[in-house]
Amino acid sequence: MKKLFTPVVYSVLLSSTLLQGCATIIATPSQTVKVVGQPAGSTIYINDKEVKAKPIAGSSDVKIKVRRKKSSEIKIKHDGYKDYSEVVYPDKKNALVYLNWLPVAGTFYGIGASSVEGQVSPVIGYGWIAGIGGFIVDRATGSAMQLNKSEIKPDMMRLPKAVAGSQTVQCGPVNVRIKGGDKMGNFIIRKNPTEILYFGKSLDVDAEHLKSNVNSTLKDLGYSVPTTEGKSVFTTGVNSRYTLQGEMRDIKYDIHATHEYESRARFETHCTVEVTWKLVNQNRQTVLEHKASGSSIKFEKGGSAAFEDAFENSLYTFLSNKEVTAALAKPTGVTASTSTNSNLAEEEKLAPIAMRRAAPLKPVGDNGVSAAARCVVTVETTDGHGSGCVISSDGYLITNAHVVGDEETVKIHMADGIEAKGKVVRVNANMDLALVKVDVDGLSAFQLPSAASTDLGADVFAIGTPADKELGQSITKGIISGRRKIEGHAFLQTDVSINGGNSGGALVARSGQLVGIVNAKLVGRGIEGIGFAIPAEQVSEALQLKFVD
Repeated sequence: MKKLFTPVVYSVLLSSTLLQGCATIIATPSQTVKVVGQPAGSTIYINDKEVKAKPIAGSSDVKIKVRRKKSSEIKIKHDGYKDYSEVVYPDKKNALVYLNWLPVAGTFYGIGASSVEGQVSPVIGYGWIAGIGGFIVDRATGSAMQLNKSEIKPDMMRLPKAVAGSQTVQCGPVNVRIKGGDKMGNFIIRKNPTEILYFGKSLDVDAEHLKSNVNSTLKDLGYSVPTTEGKSVFTTGVNSRYTLQGEMRDIKYDIHATHEYESRARFETHCTVEVTWKLVNQNRQTVLEHKASGSSIKFEKGGSAAFEDAFENSLYTFLSNKEVTAALAKPTGVTASTSTNSNLAEEEKLAPIAMRRAAPLKPVGDNGVSAAARCVVTVETTDGHGSGCVISSDGYLITNAHVVGDEETVKIHMADGIEAKGKVVRVNANMDLALVKVDVDGLSAFQLPSAASTDLGADVFAIGTPADKELGQSITKGIISGRRKIEGHAFLQTDVSINGGNSGGALVARSGQLVGIVNAKLVGRGIEGIGFAIPAEQVSEALQLKFVD
C-alpha cells in the first residue's frame, strides 16, 4: 500500500504547484475582447488610458485585452466620428476556476490510502491549501470571472462635415409633442419587464435646454450662430437667415437591470427618439423638412443622458443631409451683413399677400384718435402681451416680430371685446415686423400710407395696451421729436409715453392716420421721453403686402 500512496503524494504536490490559480495561469487576469466594425485606425481607450490593439487580418477589426476584475469603460475615438463608449463588466464565473478542486479531490484518495498505514499524511493538508489558495489567487486577480461581452460593435455616428462659413442659422422652438403620463418603455430585470416608465415621471425634457444644446452643436460644427443679445435697443436680438426647428413626437426609453437587487445590479438605459426637423427662413417658410431618429445607450440607471445623446444623434443625422448642407452654405458674394430679409435669394422672395384695402377712417370733427383706437388690438402670447394694428377689414393685422417671437399662433383681443385666434403668417425679423391673420371679417382698420405724412413737432398719439391686458386701447400724447437713421433703419423718434405692452401698437396723427408702429424706447437713469416707431409707409414693402379695393 505504501507504493500506492507514493504516486498520490506526488500527484498532490504536482497539482498544488501547477494548478494553484488555474484560471490565473491558463486564462490570465485579462480577457480578449474583439472590437468589430469601427473605422480603420481608430484609437481605443480603456478607462481613459490608450491601449494597443492587435489587428485582425483582413479587416479593420481589432483585439484588445481587458481586465476581468472590474468594470471597464472602452472608448473609441476617430476623427470625423462621434466618440463611442461602452462598459464591460464581470458577470459570470470563469469555468477554469473549478480546476482548483483537483488538488482537493486528490486528498480524498490520499486519505483512504494513508488510513491503511494508520496515519494521515501532511500532504492532505497541502492539497486543501493548494485548492483553496488557487481560488483565492483567481479571485484576487479577477481571473475567476468572465466579462459580459467578448465582442463589442461600436455604432459610431459620423459627424456632419465642419463648415468654414455659412448662412446665419440658429435653433428656434423645440416642441415636445408628448404628454405627461404617456408610456415610454419599461424597467426590465433580466429581460423581464417589471415596471412601466412614463414621460414626466421617469424622464422629463427641458425644451429650452435642448434649444441651447442645438445652438452649441451648430457653433461647434462651424455654423454662423448669431448672439441672442441685440446690438442695441433697435434690434430684435436675433437676425439669422434660417431657423432650425424640431418637433418630437416619439420617445422610446427602457432601463435594463441585471439583478433585482440594486446593490448587485448593472444598469443600461436605452433611448430612441424621432424628431421632425425643419429649416425655416425669415419669412416663416419651410425650406427643408426631414424626419430623423437617433439612439443611445448609457450605462447608468435612468437619467436624461441617454435621451440627450439620442436627440443629438438625430440632429447630426439631419445636418448630414446633403440638401441641408447646400441650403446652409454661404453663396458666393454674400456676407453676413447682406444676408437679411431685404436681400433674400430670388427663390426665397415671397409672393405679395393680397388683402382688402381699408376705407379711410371717419373722424368726429378734427379728432380721429377715437376712431383709430378701434383699429388697435391686444396681442397675447405665452410669455406676455403686446399690441397690434388692424390693416385690413378681412382680418390682417401687424405687430412687432419681437412680440410674437417664435410662436405660430397668438390670441387677439379686439377693441369691442371679441377674442380670436391669430396665425402668424409672415415675419420680417430684420425690420421687427410680423403679419398676423384672424378669421374675423368687417373689422375697423387703418389705411397704410405710401409716404410720410407728418412733420417734426406734429402732435401724435400712441395707442396700445401698456403694462396690463386690462389697459387695452390706452392713449397717450406727444410729438414727433425727430427722424432717425439707426443701424441702417429709419425710425420716428417721439416723446409720447411708451410702456411695456405698447410694442406693436399704433402711433397716429390727430386725424387718426397711422404714422408708425411703436417698437422701442430708451430707458435708464435720467432718460425720459425717448421712444421710437417704425414708419408706417415702410410696412407694405417690408412684409410684401398688396392691397385691393
